[in-house]
Amino acid sequence: MKGLPVNLFKTFIFSTILAIAANSIYYAYIQRNLTQDYQHAVPLITGGTFFLTIILTIMASPMLFLANINFWNIVWVRLLLYFSGSIVFVVTVLLMPLSMLNKLFDLITGAIFILVHFFFYVRTVKKAR
Repeated sequence: MKGLPVNLFKTFIFSTILAIAANSIYYAYIQRNLTQDYQHAVPLITGGTFFLTIILTIMASPMLFLANINFWNIVWVRLLLYFSGSIVFVVTVLLMPLSMLNKLFDLITGAIFILVHFFFYVRTVKKAR
């Protein structure tokens, strides 16, 4: 499984871009009736999303152990190593005492990361067959 670091990097890049777009749309929707200056909000959204995606990427890094073919051949170990960090992030966000706006921001970022990560997981499994 030589392509795992590349998949993790692609997941980071694509999920960062998609999450910035989704969080910007979410912010614009929440602030639609208020006179808000979006010029100051976009850098904050971009920075917050970028750092959350870095955290998610670090939490997903145990997937790199799947380069060992013994781990790859056991399906439940493969799923555990590939998705456990991202799922723990989402569960932690749900359990933390955050405001609903912050929770949704974090959950949007986490959900997009998991979806992009799942896309590359499916491609990797198909390629390995």
